[in-house]
Amino acid sequence: MPGLTDGVATVNSLIRTVLALVVVGGISAAGYVGWTTYNASELQEKELENARNQLKEREAKIARMDGQINTLNQVVKEKDERIEHLDTALRLLKVDKRVARLTILDQGQDEESKRKFAIVQFEEIDKDGKAIDKPRKFKVFGDIIYIDSWVVKFDDKYVEQAEIHRSTSLVLFRRIFGNQQKPDDGFKLDEVGSNPSVYSRGGKTSDLQRKIFSDFWSVANNKTKQKELGIRAAHGEAPNIKVEKGKTYLLNLRSSGGVSLDHAKPGQTRIEPET
Repeated sequence: MPGLTDGVATVNSLIRTVLALVVVGGISAAGYVGWTTYNASELQEKELENARNQLKEREAKIARMDGQINTLNQVVKEKDERIEHLDTALRLLKVDKRVARLTILDQGQDEESKRKFAIVQFEEIDKDGKAIDKPRKFKVFGDIIYIDSWVVKFDDKYVEQAEIHRSTSLVLFRRIFGNQQKPDDGFKLDEVGSNPSVYSRGGKTSDLQRKIFSDFWSVANNKTKQKELGIRAAHGEAPNIKVEKGKTYLLNLRSSGGVSLDHAKPGQTRIEPET
């Protein structure tokens, strides 16, 4: 039965071939899955590494930007300080005087003490005669009124260079009193260590003014301190005048540095330029 035997052999051969194909196909599929899995893992690792690198780059960029922002903030701060410096210097250059108006509201004689008295209104004004502070009234004894003042004059170089806070003479109006009372019984005008309105900027007192007026007599008697502060003269002045009821007088720190107390002309509201 040769034909049957040949048929069976053929079928067996076919089966073996199919099985071989199946096995090879399975091995190939397994290899593909393994390769895909391996490569997928490698790709994920690369993507993760790329993400880490991008994060580092962004962090470095942010750090650089922060540095640039800090630098710009410092530049802006320095420019703001410079602008403030120049603004204050310009303002002080315009303040070549400090002026107050003294009006005699009434005069008489005190019944108890028999002393003469004057009711005085003290009012600080600007160069146009406008009040820059609240007027204050005082009852002083006598008919000669004194204004006790502390005056500070700076070296000329500070005026020439428009040095801030030193480009003009400074005056502190200490107190007002009459010739029939003790100076210590007079009335305070500027508080020691205060910042007079005409020199004020935002209500702040400069360090220089504080150093000078908080310990004025120590500065006035110490040439070394004066040199450190650029001061050429520091002393007290007490201009005085015999007053009359209804008259007005102008207390004036001249640009030359001295303090004057003069009659105001009728209707005078502006400070006339010095000649």
